[in-house]
Amino acid sequence: MVGLGLTRLEPLRTFAASSVNLSGGAEPGGPPAGPYSVDMLRARAIEAARWAGDVSLADELQDVCCWAPAAAAIRQRPLGLQTKGARYFFRDFPGGDQLAQILVYANNTAWRAPRFRFDPESLVTRHYALLERPSTGIRTEILTPDALNGAGAQGQLGLVLDRKTGERLAKASDRSEPMWAALSVFSGMMLDPTDDLSSRLTPLLSLSRSRDRLFARTAAIRYSQVVIGAVQRAIWSDLLGGVNPALPLVQLSSAGYLPLGEEDGRFLLLRLGNGGGTHLTGYRTGAV
Repeated sequence: MVGLGLTRLEPLRTFAASSVNLSGGAEPGGPPAGPYSVDMLRARAIEAARWAGDVSLADELQDVCCWAPAAAAIRQRPLGLQTKGARYFFRDFPGGDQLAQILVYANNTAWRAPRFRFDPESLVTRHYALLERPSTGIRTEILTPDALNGAGAQGQLGLVLDRKTGERLAKASDRSEPMWAALSVFSGMMLDPTDDLSSRLTPLLSLSRSRDRLFARTAAIRYSQVVIGAVQRAIWSDLLGGVNPALPLVQLSSAGYLPLGEEDGRFLLLRLGNGGGTHLTGYRTGAV
């Protein structure tokens, strides 16, 4: 689960159940002690809420059983407070600043009514620049579910680290514990956006067609690829020049655009929210 280059999250719900309030001393995974253990992550979350000035949130986090309800409680707070708390929570993690950004964007992703607004074409260009790949000749295209017609199933996101880089990072430093800790938290942050994505896609697709069934199965995986890719690169960011090509894709998702990847000279984005379309017009950039 913490291997370099991993871009699938099959045990999503198992990680989301990585309890912040376990009884009997049993743990679903991760280190049994130390700064990245389950108990320490729970204590860190409560401390972060108090430090951010929200005592009621700290009390809620004491009572929740796992990361998914914790994510819901955090999401109800103003974005400024979420940002402040996330920065405090991840302050000792490798790549903590990036992880804090990813958390706020991912935990507030709402496909129908996005809380963030970004210019999608600029973020796609930024994604390619951070990958050190030219975007010349790549056209950004926004699709709605009714306009898919089989497109997007073979889209490539380009987030997997090459073997040479992965081996170099693995030899440089052991990041397995902070990686596990970050993924256990983000699995909870991803559950609601993933479930919302599936529930919104299902009535919009003709599931009697095999291509639509295939897309319905892979859409949530694409979103997971984006978030997990961003988390992995954040943990190793000090050894990757501080760049994170997945972060613009997390921002795209938070603005209601599901990145499907590059396909046939196009970088495809799926728009589920109101006001979507195939043209790039009039978007105002926002940021955490």
